[in-house]
Amino acid sequence: MTKFLIDSLQPKLVAQFARIIDRKQLAQSYLFVGPKGAGKLALAEWIALRLFCQNVQDGAPCGQCPECERILNHNHPDVMVVKTETQSIKVDDIRGLKQEMSKTGVEGNQRVFVVEDADKMTAGAANSLLKFFEEPVPGMTVILTATSKNQLLPTILSRAQVITFQSPDRSAVIAKLEEGGATSQMARVAGRLTGNVADAQALLASATFQDRVTKVFQLLERLADHDPESFVRVQTQLLPIAKDADSQRQVLALIGLAYADALNQHFQVTSMQQLDLPAIGVLAQRSSEQLTTALQAILTAQVRLSQNVTFQSATEQLMLKLLEG
Repeated sequence: MTKFLIDSLQPKLVAQFARIIDRKQLAQSYLFVGPKGAGKLALAEWIALRLFCQNVQDGAPCGQCPECERILNHNHPDVMVVKTETQSIKVDDIRGLKQEMSKTGVEGNQRVFVVEDADKMTAGAANSLLKFFEEPVPGMTVILTATSKNQLLPTILSRAQVITFQSPDRSAVIAKLEEGGATSQMARVAGRLTGNVADAQALLASATFQDRVTKVFQLLERLADHDPESFVRVQTQLLPIAKDADSQRQVLALIGLAYADALNQHFQVTSMQQLDLPAIGVLAQRSSEQLTTALQAILTAQVRLSQNVTFQSATEQLMLKLLEG
């Protein structure tokens, strides 16, 4: 029997859904809510595997039969996942999903549809899916994943069972990365950014990610010294290494991690997850009010970025705020 990553990330939820499926009590719609890296999509995939597996063992999918292999390879006709790399999921993005939902199962009565980051759906996209929540089709299971349920329509929330995911154990993720050969510093960076071993390993395998981390750490050293060049470095150093939405979010998240560590160090709170940077020690000497203001400015920049403000504009404004402290 294959051991899946979700088994270690969310063992209680895996056991809960194993019982639900055994008792044939699976609901027709779920909303999985929790932080990134908590295993929301992985559990949705596990549910699909469990439903279609031809060789269930001790309540778990085998991961090796033809049905499991097709799901794991993303080519099962009755399992569909919708995801987007953009800031929002529009009506056009789910048109294919709606068409598939209107059909009967290709190979049986069971079908599973997953919308990742459903909190990115526009009101129009959410409304277009509402019909399938109001008039559920027997054998069809719809799973939405989101980091915040507040962005979803109340009409969808009222018709879906909400399952809350706890934050993963970052220490366990970091330890696993170090076991795989990552340096302590990079394991902490990748582990804290994702909270997910597979995603963190993918980051560590990327040369562009390594370069991004180096450039941000260099910027933090200048910020700690109140160097005005920090503002200029947004254009000269950050823009070339943050060309898409994911990398831009990573840059702001890295800055946020450093300032959060500085605030913890200021209050003499130690953690094995803390980044090992000289800049953090310098920043920790600032007042708690200055560090709190800096963290609020970082959060504001992240919100502005999610609202389609350009990365350059949001980050340059952030540099001005951070240089004031």
